[in-house]
Amino acid sequence: MPLTINRAPSAQNLVSKNTLAVAGFYGAGGPNAGDNQSLNAWVSHMGGAMFSPLAKRQARQYLIQGASQGKFLVLVGYSRGGTSAIKLANVLGRLGISLSHLVIFDAHSVFDNKTFKLRYNNIGQAHNFFQRNPRSAGQYGWWGINPYWGCPLQSNYIEVQQIDFTGDYFKTGILVSHLNIVRQSLAALPSASVQEHLAQPITT
Repeated sequence: MPLTINRAPSAQNLVSKNTLAVAGFYGAGGPNAGDNQSLNAWVSHMGGAMFSPLAKRQARQYLIQGASQGKFLVLVGYSRGGTSAIKLANVLGRLGISLSHLVIFDAHSVFDNKTFKLRYNNIGQAHNFFQRNPRSAGQYGWWGINPYWGCPLQSNYIEVQQIDFTGDYFKTGILVSHLNIVRQSLAALPSASVQEHLAQPITT
């Protein structure tokens, strides 16, 4: 699926990772579950820190400290950690703290028709990667090849970039699923490095 809406800026505009505070939320199940290892590698590449999906307070303090140092704030979350990232983005908005970027990978809910909402005008850019390909082995199990569906993300203040991988393939014969969506999402970004693409300051 072409992602022309996500074309990366030129390298000349790259913000050094030393000027970033990147917080990432693992999905449930620990660092080795699902696509958590891929998320960890990406966040580590940007010099960031990873947190349990239950550690919203620690992640909040990490980002507040980064803001106090004049850094651009990037918040990332996968699966249940995606839900945590959205909740934290709203908490930061209530506190008047701006995020340069919010990046969500397959945040899910027990309600299939759930749409997550950003409630404050504190986010420069938001990307929401999700899929609703056939689930396996049970509607809400942690087993099988695609245990969960992601959900849309809305804002009244910015245009959230919705990248829906429903019907797309991770590799020949294997659909994009909850267990490979981080790798699929990072591979789908344009040819410039992911860090170049995301490490851009808020322009508004």
